[in-house]
Amino acid sequence: MLKKMVIATLTLATLMVGPSQAFAQIGGCQPKYLTRMYSDATHQVQVGYIWGRCEYPYIRYFLEGEYTYFQTEEQDGDCGCGPIE
Repeated sequence: MLKKMVIATLTLATLMVGPSQAFAQIGGCQPKYLTRMYSDATHQVQVGYIWGRCEYPYIRYFLEGEYTYFQTEEQDGDCGCGPIE
C-alpha cells in the first residue's frame, strides 16, 4: 500500500513540475550558464562543471566530473536568440 502511495505521489509530482530538471525550456532568447564545481570553499581546485547546449526548445545541461556545493556560475552564451537553422 505504501509503495503504491509513493508511486502515485511521484507520478503526480512529475506531472505538476514536468520531467527532468536537467532541461530548461526556452521561451525566446534565454541565457545559458557554465557552472564550475570546486573541491572546497577556497575555489582553488576545480573538480567538475555543468555546461549547457541549445536544443530548441530547451537548454540541455550536462555534468562533467564531480558535483559539489562549492560553485561559481557565469553566463556562457544565449539560446533561442536567432533564427532556427
